Amino acid sequence: MQQHNDAPPARRETINGFIVPMQWDEHFRVTEILIACEAERDVQVANLPTFPTLISLARKRASITGTVRKIGGIETIHVESFTPMETGESG
Repeated sequence: MQQHNDAPPARRETINGFIVPMQWDEHFRVTEILIACEAERDVQVANLPTFPTLISLARKRASITGTVRKIGGIETIHVESFTPMETGESG
């Protein structure tokens, strides 16, 4: 019997936000990151080993394009590309 999933379909999207370390290994190396977007939206990066450079951009703003999925209230993005963004002063 096939199960039906009520999860919304995956969608290609570009999100903007700050790259934030989310998990570390026993040697304090970052092993998982998320993108902290506006409106308290956090999107976990699903394929960090493919884009390890994202770790060096921790606490910086970036524009990330990829496939976003939401399962059980957790959003993930399978990154296709990213662009670091300048953080200008507001005022």
